[in-house]
Amino acid sequence: MKKIICILLCVCLLTSCLMLCASAEDAPADTKHPVFLLMGDSIPDAYGIENRDEACYGRIVADTDHFVYRNIGRTAMDSTELIDFINLYAVWDHEKNGWHNVRDYIAEADILCLSIGGNDFFDREDTAKLLAGALFGVNKKALDTIAAQYYENLCTLMDLIVSINPDVVILVQTLYCAWYGLAENANRACSKRVNGMIEKYDREHPGRIHICDVSSAMRWKPQNLADDCVHPNASGNVAIAEAVLRTLHDLGLGTETTPVVNVPGEDWNYFTTYYEKPKGLFLAAIVMIATGNGVNVFRLLKEAR
Repeated sequence: MKKIICILLCVCLLTSCLMLCASAEDAPADTKHPVFLLMGDSIPDAYGIENRDEACYGRIVADTDHFVYRNIGRTAMDSTELIDFINLYAVWDHEKNGWHNVRDYIAEADILCLSIGGNDFFDREDTAKLLAGALFGVNKKALDTIAAQYYENLCTLMDLIVSINPDVVILVQTLYCAWYGLAENANRACSKRVNGMIEKYDREHPGRIHICDVSSAMRWKPQNLADDCVHPNASGNVAIAEAVLRTLHDLGLGTETTPVVNVPGEDWNYFTTYYEKPKGLFLAAIVMIATGNGVNVFRLLKEAR
């Protein structure tokens, strides 16, 4: 009886070993998830929410399509500064607990999602003068000069990125205009030039970039704006994530188009952060009204209770 039991045990062990070997052979050799890198200005830096690491649209895209997430967006970055950032800078990598060259981030990326160009117009010493002129259409030449320089920088950036990583898929986000009424004239005069240069680059360099239409996700949607009426809030980040997911799906690089939000975003209120609450609320309301987003004042007062 003991011999029979021993024989049965040996047969069972042998069968188990064979099954494990077969499973190992059937497993795919490469299970590496694509690396999804966000880069550029305050939009990828998620300036409009408190919990940027967990709720930025880049994180939502990565969680939805099971990408490895990287983000080296920097608030107030313009296209000239981004060229220097790539060539000269390193970023502290929390996962690796050390400094990591920006060029290395690009080299490791499978998909690079870029937002750049808004600050070429909106973060200048003469921005107020530019917007005032754009409001009445009297400074087209100045705006065109900035746009021409942006295009040169865009060409340099793309050449630089491709020289570092020839195989990376580059998504370039359009710049949205989220202002209404008279204020829209000023904003759109700048944003349409950025988008025009992106489209020009795409025409002249077919296949090198893929345009991601963020503009449609944010235009005329005040509910997607932080209280500064410039940056996306939590719902704005979800809307941008959906636009990016749709682009990736159309390119055959993603499988999902509905964002998976594992950590809800927490809106970051710029004015009430830097000023006392009554003053901050007043300033936010003024900005909302001035940009044609007065409907947000009701939301602001409701949240302030």
